[in-house]
Amino acid sequence: MIDLDLPGPAGPAPAPPRPARRRRALPVLLALALLLAGGAPGTPPAPAVVLEGDGIGDLRADGDALFLLMRTAVAAYRMPGGTRRWSVPAEPGTELVTAAAGRVVLAGSSGLVGLDAATGAEVWRRDGLDPAASSTARLVIARANERLLGLDIATGAVRWELATPSFRRVLRTAGGRFEIADLEPGGPLRLRDADSAAVTRTVALADLGPVDGFDISGDRLLAYRFERSTLLNTEVFDLTTGRRLWRHTTMAASGGLWWCGALLCTGSVGRTTVVDPDTGTERWSLAGWSDLGPFDAGHLWATAPTPNAADPAVGAVVVDAATGRIVRRFGAWDVVAALPGRAALVTGRNPGGSLIARLDLVTGAVRVLGRTEHWPAPPQCIVTAALVACHRERVSVWPA
Repeated sequence: MIDLDLPGPAGPAPAPPRPARRRRALPVLLALALLLAGGAPGTPPAPAVVLEGDGIGDLRADGDALFLLMRTAVAAYRMPGGTRRWSVPAEPGTELVTAAAGRVVLAGSSGLVGLDAATGAEVWRRDGLDPAASSTARLVIARANERLLGLDIATGAVRWELATPSFRRVLRTAGGRFEIADLEPGGPLRLRDADSAAVTRTVALADLGPVDGFDISGDRLLAYRFERSTLLNTEVFDLTTGRRLWRHTTMAASGGLWWCGALLCTGSVGRTTVVDPDTGTERWSLAGWSDLGPFDAGHLWATAPTPNAADPAVGAVVVDAATGRIVRRFGAWDVVAALPGRAALVTGRNPGGSLIARLDLVTGAVRVLGRTEHWPAPPQCIVTAALVACHRERVSVWPA
């Protein structure tokens, strides 16, 4: 889920407080143990391509090209092989918004720029705009003052425009689609198709008071109120009936509430408590793991936030969403990305460096995809039909 709160005239609402989390360092693993867990026999392959750059901060892939954002430049590389197609200057602080539809869209201090993905030439420019969230396959969602706009990725043309004088908006994925959620203070919720801005659903919310922010998961809406930076209360609404299911004023002390899949989470570093979204009651707590994420309707995966000296192989686990019972342990792997087919992209260490692997969350089988130099912390990775690319200080690429 990708959330976006757009400010009204009074300015942006603060995000709901969440406990600070430290990603754990991966414990040392024996390569033999990893291979017995499901990897192919022999030595895992080194990266097919390693790309160097000055301060690589982000990467995207589209078709046979990989695009890297560096400190002062954006560059395109042809895959496989890693031949550089082009490189163009970029001011410090530039964001790589998306790479799709034959364009690479950047956000800088002056606005948005669309580059030709084949040559790096500037195709369109929109000054005074900021990226609002990840794009759809066709549009970049941008904002300017009190307006929200949908820009054609290929041309930069404005396909739709919405005023935002008194609304908050959240951009989210729903069944693989993007939607825009408009919530009027005291008024209805309107869901819009992000490609057209057409209203697809209107929900009247009963007894909705002032709202400083909100978030949606499925047919449940979580709303919250702030006073300065202090969370005052949270409440949940049923989007099928519009009825308020419950309201809490006591969750603020424990760090607030946030969606972890179809459930709500609260807690602190090293301990997470799961809350029933229909009743507001605590279901269970899990100590020693955090970073909960949805696996399927009945399960969550979790990873340890810090090294565990007593059990260095504490690793990732899958828990029963109803009870919190650990139903599967995966050893000392760190989850870095979700994959299709109930799987996860994971990293682990062996004496020669770091391993990248596909973890089957149903069977527990691990297929080692490759090895690279030691990563001091989990990398940022992207996965396409053609490649797996991960970066810390440099980018390592393997065929998918």
